[in-house]
Amino acid sequence: MSVASSPLAGLSLVWAADGVRPEGATLWLDRKAAAGHDSLSLLVFRDEAPFAASGAALEGATIAIRAFPHLDEVWALYLLACKRRGEALPPAWEAMCRYTGDVRQGLWPDRVPPEHAVQAVYLALAQHHLLEDPPRRETFLDDALAFCAIVGKKLAAGARLYDDDLVAGEARLERFVALLTQDHKLYEEDLGRSLGFMAALPGSMSAGGAARTLPLLCIQRPVSTQFKLWARTDVRAPGGRGYPLLLVEQDKRMIVLSADPASRAKVGLLAKALGAREARARAAQGKEAAPWYDGKDHGGTLAAAPREGTALSFEEVVACLEKEWRLRPIRKGQGRGRLVVVGALAAAALAGAIGLGFFLRNPDKPAPIADARPAAVSDDDRTGANAPAKEGRPRGSKGDPLPAAEVISLIAKNDGPRSIEPYALLAGVCGYEGEHALHSPCRDARAMRDLLLQKYGYKRENIIYLVDQPAPGDKADGAPTAEGLKLAVEKFRARFGDKEDSSFLFYYSGHGGYIKGARQDYGVLQPAEFFGKRANLPSSHKGWDMQDLVSDIRKGVPSKHVMLLLDCCYSGWAVGAKGDDELETHLGSLWKERAEVVLTAGSKGQRAWEDDPDERSWAWGGHSAMTAFVLEGLSVAAAGTAAADTNQDHVVTDEELAKFVKERVPRSVQDKKDAKQTPTLFRFDASLPKSGQFLFVPRP
Repeated sequence: MSVASSPLAGLSLVWAADGVRPEGATLWLDRKAAAGHDSLSLLVFRDEAPFAASGAALEGATIAIRAFPHLDEVWALYLLACKRRGEALPPAWEAMCRYTGDVRQGLWPDRVPPEHAVQAVYLALAQHHLLEDPPRRETFLDDALAFCAIVGKKLAAGARLYDDDLVAGEARLERFVALLTQDHKLYEEDLGRSLGFMAALPGSMSAGGAARTLPLLCIQRPVSTQFKLWARTDVRAPGGRGYPLLLVEQDKRMIVLSADPASRAKVGLLAKALGAREARARAAQGKEAAPWYDGKDHGGTLAAAPREGTALSFEEVVACLEKEWRLRPIRKGQGRGRLVVVGALAAAALAGAIGLGFFLRNPDKPAPIADARPAAVSDDDRTGANAPAKEGRPRGSKGDPLPAAEVISLIAKNDGPRSIEPYALLAGVCGYEGEHALHSPCRDARAMRDLLLQKYGYKRENIIYLVDQPAPGDKADGAPTAEGLKLAVEKFRARFGDKEDSSFLFYYSGHGGYIKGARQDYGVLQPAEFFGKRANLPSSHKGWDMQDLVSDIRKGVPSKHVMLLLDCCYSGWAVGAKGDDELETHLGSLWKERAEVVLTAGSKGQRAWEDDPDERSWAWGGHSAMTAFVLEGLSVAAAGTAAADTNQDHVVTDEELAKFVKERVPRSVQDKKDAKQTPTLFRFDASLPKSGQFLFVPRP
């Protein structure tokens, strides 16, 4: 097909089918033409082989492009058209070339609402035109090249590819944004008839060699065209970071298992087990064996049925995964980051159904995620203090509850809770002025530091203490600006090393707020200088997005036990979901396992209150309400036990402290301020098959 229209004048374009290069093509915009490179457009941008041609050299060139081209290929085509016209490519466009390579690898680097992401809008555009019968190729090219021109113009003008909304206000693209919005509603329908599991991946399937448990979503013939986008970014998945594992039956012959590349899960290794089942199924049908694709060209993130289709049913594939990954159902409606085990009767029915063909149902009718009403709970799933112990193996996600005498004995041992080296980052911001003035945060942070040093054995050199107005004679490690906080976390390993057998407490007392986004609101810590000399900077430079806190700490801090204490308004935005209502007070036998918890001062719609310095008597000792009761709960009596130590075992667990604070703060704030403030504990370790607890252990 010769293209004489303006954007591609002087070039001829042919459409390649089935990944085969058409005869006579001068340039082939396909990954096979540049083996080993993720971004073809980057090669075009750099004028490197096999795309080292520019200006007049492209006159009359015949360019082959796939029938459904990738964003990378369309951007490369746009660059070639610009070069053909003799236009210089702006340096800022290199970022788009790298972005298309990341997208080709399945990554999601965008920090704008999903329906406004460049890759999502392009995909909606391509699907709108090219999935029709017959495909509308001319209008696709017209819209796709106009899309590239819009993005290119904004990047050249200084827009940030990952952070700025490049499609907002563009009338030509609004219908594709609308299509994405509608497609998300279709995903909700797909989700309602899907299967959800926690999958236990062995260490061989992880880049780091550690066994992990990840959420898996299984969808049969999704109605949504961008189900992968919505599933990968679905905050309702256990852990709140989407479903990194997807099993999708696209039709009766094509089934694909994929992993989010960011998860570094090597699901392609399952191709061998699936291929063995495929061979048996084909042999029974008198057909030759055909291997499953092992994702070798996708970093091992795919396991896909043979090109000609699979002889396995969706149920048989799920049964294979159940055997290899010990699948556990996810209960429908569970809160973000909180895994609730399905009752024993439902689990037994599920196990039996897997063995008999998975729910023995009409294969054309997908099964729903397990219902939220458990019939009963087995001994293996109970974690309460009254549950009977099972000899030889831990019970429940935290193991057996340990009696107080055993815990006290354990503390005295060299490998007991005191063997965990404690670290802390404590921040108090009280340099706000005018209407933003706060009076207690620096005092809060100092009191927390002194308590940890005097009663809990923290070493001063292991505490990063950031306050912007230290008391006379009180030495701080710097000011708690957004940059200071983030750098302290980022450089934690350089300062303290890679000791995993340690704990890390992040404490923040100061302002918090939320920002009305174009499509999605978000909470932000508002530390030092937020309202001052950094006020005109973007929120990402002067504040810290609350939902990034846990992930940023994971990147910088190797500690196995992590707790965040957020004493600020709207702190519930840090997690954005319902927290734990049922808090247990015992120490579990698996206390050494990974623990990640966040205790917030209130929900994402609530203010956090402090004492008024002008009042004659303070209700909270000159502190904020939350910090006052945290300090009280951790205060140690002469007998060596803290006030929050419910079972007097000389250890305060994260849930004991949360229970203490949750019982007192709401009542006190109601009495003093006639307002609501509800501290909440959120567990980010609940999706793990074995989870530990953050511990405060008073020193003798």
